[in-house]
Amino acid sequence: MSSTIRLRLNEILIEKQMSRRQLAKQTSLRPNTVNDLCTQPIQRLHISTLSALCDTLHVSIQDLLVLEMNN
Repeated sequence: MSSTIRLRLNEILIEKQMSRRQLAKQTSLRPNTVNDLCTQPIQRLHISTLSALCDTLHVSIQDLLVLEMNN
């Protein structure tokens, strides 16, 4: 059995009532980067990006990342 790490970014943005554009501006990430993180499977994620997301959204890494078991 294998597992996948999923980024809960889109769900957290909805909970926080924050737009992708607002997040991009507050984190200094490119809007395209934020959009990709919200919609596409993540192959890699820079530690600095992860830190910026957690700091800006006031969440822990455990809130942002979820380990899902694959069949």
